[in-house]
Amino acid sequence: MDTPFEDIAFLANSANRVAIFETIVEGPKSRAEIRDQVDASGATITRVLRGLEDRNWITSVGQEFEATPLGEWIYEEFTRLVDELEAERRLREPMQWLPSEQITFDAQHLRDAEILLVEETDVTGFFRRVREFQSSGDNIRGVTRSVSPDMVENQWELTVHGDAHVDFVISPAVLDVVLEHSIASRQFSEMLDQPNVRFTVCEEIPMSVAIVDGKVGINLTDEKGVLKGGLICENDVVREWAIDLFEGCRENGTTVDRSMLRRE
Repeated sequence: MDTPFEDIAFLANSANRVAIFETIVEGPKSRAEIRDQVDASGATITRVLRGLEDRNWITSVGQEFEATPLGEWIYEEFTRLVDELEAERRLREPMQWLPSEQITFDAQHLRDAEILLVEETDVTGFFRRVREFQSSGDNIRGVTRSVSPDMVENQWELTVHGDAHVDFVISPAVLDVVLEHSIASRQFSEMLDQPNVRFTVCEEIPMSVAIVDGKVGINLTDEKGVLKGGLICENDVVREWAIDLFEGCRENGTTVDRSMLRRE
């Protein structure tokens, strides 16, 4: 036991060691009780118990083994590290599609995010979840570089036929796409007549982000701009970041009015 890495490896390299340690941390256990709870041979249990005792993480009291204060501390910290690594592994794939120059908060604030990936066999599943997300609140804000008729229809239903408040910053390309689609163009025009709707056009929109009440949705795109999925999270730091991005783009944009529409 020359270095802390050896102690880390003692636990990390064996699921049996962690399982036996866990049963003892939960409460004093006899060898028989450990054998009942852990699928390991008697020889393996003996070796693990010896290793835990050598480190003063457990001690024997009569016929039972119990965790020492040091052992309880180490077990808590080890399991916390495992939890953090599990969260990091979840985020490994989606994080590659977030522009690092735009993400000014620590990645750990996304640890509990819902991860949505565009599946080749069910692309509609992603967009269905996005619609559900936008429909889940009363105050919808954001910035976007992409659009679909379904998203326009969803916002139209929420505002013209509902009482949701929508305030979105869109790129010129998004406005062009909307106006070139007959149904989306009509719905967009009707939304502009609502007091609870505001659209702003901004030339520079770095990424697509939506804020629905207290939650944030972030689109994931690769280096070619291909949509790969999204994240939905409820985190104060991420929400403040998203609001700053939204307000910055809106300040640099132009409010959309009927004079900017090519069709009525």
